[in-house]
Order: sequence, then structure tokens, then C-alpha cells
Amino acid sequence: CAVAPLTGFDAAPADGLQGGSCRKFTTPTYQAYLARAADADNKTLPSAVYDAGGRLACVVVWCNLAAGTFYLVADPGAAEPRTEPFRATVVNLFGDGCESVPAQGFSSAYRGTFDEQGEVHCLAMPEPSGRYQVTLPPGDAAPPLVQLIQSQDPLMCLSTLTTVFGCPVTVPRETRLIVVVQDPRAGGDYQVAVQRTTGANDCAALPAGVPGAPGQATVSLSGTDFVSCFALPAGGSGESPEILTLDRVAGDGTASLSVYDFDGNMVCQDATAAAYQQIGCTLGGARHMAVVRSATGSGQFRVSQVTGISANCAAPASTAFGGPATVSTIGVAGDVRCYRVPMSSWIGVPEGADQPTIKYFDPQGGLRTCAALPCVALSTEVVVTSAKPATYQLDTWAVGSDLAAPADCGVITDSTAYGFGPVTATMSAADRAHCVSVQVGISDKFRLTVQNAVPYVVNGDTTIVRCAEDGDAWICSPTPRVGDRALVAFIATEFGPIRAEAACVNPTCGGVYFGLGTSAEPYPYVLAAGKTATFTIGGVALHQQDTLWLGEGGTKVAPIVVRSVSPNRDFYTVDVDLSGVAPGGYDITAASYASPNRPLTYQYMVKVQESQLAVTTKPSVAGKIAVGVKVTANPGVWSPAVDYYRYQWAANGAAIAGATGSSYTIPASLRGKRLTVTVTGYRTNLKTNAATSAALTVAYGVAPKATAVPKIVGTVKVGKTVKVSVGAWSPKATSYRYEWRVNGKLVGTAASLKLTKAWAGKKLTLVVVARRTGHHDGRAVSAAVKIKK
Repeated sequence: CAVAPLTGFDAAPADGLQGGSCRKFTTPTYQAYLARAADADNKTLPSAVYDAGGRLACVVVWCNLAAGTFYLVADPGAAEPRTEPFRATVVNLFGDGCESVPAQGFSSAYRGTFDEQGEVHCLAMPEPSGRYQVTLPPGDAAPPLVQLIQSQDPLMCLSTLTTVFGCPVTVPRETRLIVVVQDPRAGGDYQVAVQRTTGANDCAALPAGVPGAPGQATVSLSGTDFVSCFALPAGGSGESPEILTLDRVAGDGTASLSVYDFDGNMVCQDATAAAYQQIGCTLGGARHMAVVRSATGSGQFRVSQVTGISANCAAPASTAFGGPATVSTIGVAGDVRCYRVPMSSWIGVPEGADQPTIKYFDPQGGLRTCAALPCVALSTEVVVTSAKPATYQLDTWAVGSDLAAPADCGVITDSTAYGFGPVTATMSAADRAHCVSVQVGISDKFRLTVQNAVPYVVNGDTTIVRCAEDGDAWICSPTPRVGDRALVAFIATEFGPIRAEAACVNPTCGGVYFGLGTSAEPYPYVLAAGKTATFTIGGVALHQQDTLWLGEGGTKVAPIVVRSVSPNRDFYTVDVDLSGVAPGGYDITAASYASPNRPLTYQYMVKVQESQLAVTTKPSVAGKIAVGVKVTANPGVWSPAVDYYRYQWAANGAAIAGATGSSYTIPASLRGKRLTVTVTGYRTNLKTNAATSAALTVAYGVAPKATAVPKIVGTVKVGKTVKVSVGAWSPKATSYRYEWRVNGKLVGTAASLKLTKAWAGKKLTLVVVARRTGHHDGRAVSAAVKIKK
């Protein structure tokens, strides 16, 4: 490798353009160094530094190196060694020649001039500690590399972090800003703004404001004056959130807005530059600073502050579903109005009305925007704002977090296998909407007929979808998760009575498919010959217009007439005339009215005999119907008394192999299924009989509980990796999920976590979520441990 001498500040690189893939250089003392490889256009190349023993020393241009000999390798990951010429620049970053600069305010920037391609400039910071941020002017095609460093075990802040978030300099040592020119020209000018964000500042005060009277100030930004700030005084909103707005009032530029606390930490921002943007912050009662950065072009921008939002949250005109809209105005851009609503509310506007911008603070304090109206706001406070003065109307209707039993809405508990309805309501100016909660399944589609109203679907994930027009009807397509219900809402277009009916577009909806229940024992239905027998047949997605018949060897013997179907479509009541049917065993064939050409035959279903045991009280199941619980069959009342019973447990009508005892411990695989027990009675010289209990849905089992709390394993220190000790759980978990939190903020979900410098001094906790199939999740939190530096 050719030798690259060290270069000083404000000087051309000592190494010239030459071939080869590496340079050799010598460092006189342990220090921070710049070791940069650049091509003929002064573009920084990927590189790595190795020590004399071939060990990797660093892979960025900023290196902490001891005294000794090192090798700078350009394009170390390339398939072939580099052949194009490059220039090496190696600089002792704490060498002589660093220029002392005064404290830079937010209205000024350092302007430097470079005389040679690839020069390295050094600016000595005026303060020994604190947090700095560095801003470069917008639109620079070849921006310089910038880096804040300190002497003695040098602190290095990546340039991307420096320009966006700031750089903490907490040790009172000499601090320098290194500027590496990347411009391909032989000479020219550059600008860089350096601000200390910690402590007091010389920013102009931004007046505080409240909803209806925002505090406002203006600032002009351009390519030369590209950053400014405003002081936010102590007091503010306390623990209430507040909103800051950036609004271009002249010019063609874009900018971004961010807020720093008095310790110099960025606490709130929108990094996306725009002509108009809003950020929501919870700043407490301390002093803060708002920083405005130019991104493109130039212009005059207005910055607005609205505090006291929660204290000024008004009650809307109505929160009842369909109630009157709230009518009000936004007088100036950056102003807001706040309304206190129930958690999970429908937020919208009347048909044909102008749509304002609706925002709300989520449970983590983030400011969310309803991308389209109507939307569901997951907050008890909603904010109305506008980029220009506007009059608006706002609907604020409670739907509730549980769509199974929402306030002010009807609940359809019957099966939706073939649709639902009729739904009736009377619409008026005081009640413009009606809603019902329905059971839905994956890929359901309902063809809905209704006049004088527009239907919407509110899904369990809180999305709202307008049903699609289809001629004189509507197609409503819920998008549920497993087990979800959905709200179907009808928004009036004319006042008066409405009547809506929904038919399933698919053969069945609600996540079910047509079928009859079966039994592990043959002939679950035992009937007396010679007369008309009335009995019940269990199944799923049953319909009054299904066709059933008694058969033998594929031959129809007698029709089975459906007298009624249970509201949940899981039982028929049927008649069959057995006056001409000989005793013996028969099949049942059933064809769903939705698929009449696809009959299903269930063999060994009916036993016709002359006399048999009678069941006067059906069997039942005693015990909580939940995973992990042992339930017991109550055989019911039989006439005459039986000699003994046999039992068969079934799930969703299908027999459970081996489940033939009078008690049964419910496994996880049955969660959500409908459990029954069929009891067969036996008595000498009488025909056996069988009866099935009512079907009961199996609920989740109890959550695992930590008998020994989780622990954080390892040294809780910056740079170290800690691991999970899950503790002990009863009942035993089948899997675990992890949440690493630093000061309550989620930072990782793996079984281990490497601790970063930014977390020093903060509290680390571990949340272990224990999962057991078919059971509710259990949660436990470790003791909090302070992260050492």
C-alpha cells in the first residue's frame, strides 16, 4: 500500500489521486481520526481501517485509533480489488488549527470557504457540554460531512443523527465540529448552522394560545436563513397535549417543525417537510423550544401554538348514534376545536357537508389524523382543524370498543349464515342513523336492500367502509379478524321509516357451512314406528327451506318436513310420518336450499323401533364451559328408569374420539367450538334411546399466572446484551412473547436485547407475555433495573 501522510485542517489532502486499493498511514497518539477515501469527484467511498495485525479497526470515516500503523482499504466489500484511483485523507481531529466560533444563534449560520477539493475544517464549540444540533442548508447537491466529537475517548455522533435529532455532549471536554467538504469543485463556499439546544436560548417567544385563539408568530426561511426557533415558555398545557402548526403564508418553500425540551432532547417532530403541517406534543409545564428548518425553496411561515386543549374540550351536540351534528367554525389556519367523546366514536360529517381535518391523540400521546371520514377515533378527545378558515358540521357517535354490544345499536344474536334482518328504524333530524351489530366471517359478502339510507360497515379493527352500490342494492363486505363482529350502519338520505334486509352472497356467511351433526354411536335418533314422529336434528347453517328425507341404500323412504329452525340455525324441529316405515336403520339425506344440487347423506342416523326408553328431561352439561375445565354430564330424566348410561361428547356436532365418560376435561383444540354430550340410556328388554344436550360454546381458559416473576439476565450496562428469564408459570405456557421497555417505551421483542448508549441512566423493564393454547394470555413484569453507562 502507498503511504498516506497525515493532513492538517484547512489544507488539501496530503495524498494525491493514485491507484491501488489501500493506503498505509501512521498515527502518533491515541485520538479520534478522520480516515476517508474519496474518488476523483470527491465522493466519499465505502472503506475500512485495519491495524497492522489485519484486525478491523473501524468501518466509518470517523475512527478512534491508538498510536501505530494502519491501513485504509477502499471498497472493502467489492468482489475485485479497486483499480480506479482514489485519494486518502487522514486527519488528527484534535490537531492544531481548529477555528474557535462564537455561539451560533438560530437566525445565523457559519459560512466557510474551502480552497481545495477534500479539505477538512474544524470549528471549536463555545460550550463544554450540552446537546447540539447541526443543520445544513436545503438544496445542496454536495453537502459536507459533519461530525461532533470530543477529546479523550472521543464521543462521535453520526452525521445523520446530528442533522435530525441532535448530539448529546454531556462531558465537559473540548468539543469540535468537523466539516468535511464533499463538493467536487476545487473551491467554494458552504454553510452550516450549529445550535446548542440545551438550556436557555435567544429564540423569540411564541405566544401561548387556546382553542379559538391560537398563539402565532411568523418567520422567513430561505437557502441562506434556513433555520429559526421560538421559545415556548413554562406553564403551557401541563399534562394535557397541545398542537403546533406550521403554515406557509407566502413563497414556494417547504419546512419542518420540531420541539426540544430544556435538556436539549427532541420530544416532538414531523420530519416530513411540507407547506403545512401539525404536530401534537405533551410538553408538561417546562420550557421548550420549537425549531423550524427550511427544506426547499423559500417563504414566510406562520407558527401557531394551541395549549389547554383538554381544558377547553367541549361537549358535542350529541354522542348518541345518529344524533344531531355539532356546528362550529375555524377562524384561522392553525386553530383547533376540541370535543370530548366516548372512547371509540364514529367521527364524520353529514352527507354532502364539507369535510374538516379530524385528529385525535392516541393512547401513546401521538397525534393521529383520520385519513378519510367517517373514521373511528380511539380517544376520548377529538380535534377539528383546517388549513384555512372553515365552517363545519361534525357527527360524534359512540360505537364502543366492543362491537358485540355497542351503545345505541341493535344486536343481532341469531346466525347470519344466510343474511340478517329485517332491520327497521325511523329516521329524523334528531336521529339520522341506525346501527346493528352482526356476526361476520372471513370473506363474507351481504347483498343489502334499503331505501332512503346509505349503509356502512364498521369493522372490529375500527375501519369504516361504505358499502358498494349494486343496482338497486348494496354489497357490504366486512373485513373481520377471527371471531369479530361488525356494525352495519344506515345513514339517512331522507327522513322517515327504513327497512333493510341482507342476504348472503356466498352459499353461507358468518364463518359457517351447512351440515348436520353426527355421532360416534350409530343411530342417534331413535323413533317409534307407526306414527308421525317429531324430533330435533342438530347442525350448522340450517334453513327453513332445506330439503331432508329418510333413506335406505340410496332410496328415498319418507320425506322429513322442517317445521322450524332455531334462531341461531343450529337445530331443526322436524316431522316424519313413519306409518308405512318398517322398523330398522335409516340414513338422513339433506340438501341446503343454497346448494340444492349437492345433497349430503348421513348414514346410520335414524333407528325406527316399536318402543323405547323416553327422555322426559334432556341431558345437560354441568360446569364452566372453558378450556382446561372438567365438566360433567347430567343425564337428564328418563322414563322408565334406566339400568346404565353411555356418553359421547361432541364438538360442533362431531364426536370426540375417546370422550365417552360422564365427565370430560375440555382441551385447547375445542376453544370456540360448541360442546354437546349425547347420553344413551339402556334398560333390559327396552329399546335404547339417546339424547343430546344443548350446545354450549367453549370459552378461553384461565390465563397462565407467574408463580415466579420474569428476570433480566446479564449485566444491565450500555453495550451489554441482556437476556430473558421467563420465570415460572401456572398453568404451564406453550410459548412466550417479550417486550423490552426503556422508561416504558417499547424497544425490542426478541429474547435478548443489546443496550445502547442512548438508554444510559434509564429504567429497563421486561414484560413476558405467557401464551397457552386456548387460554387467555398472562402477563408479568420484571423489576425495573437502571441501565449503567
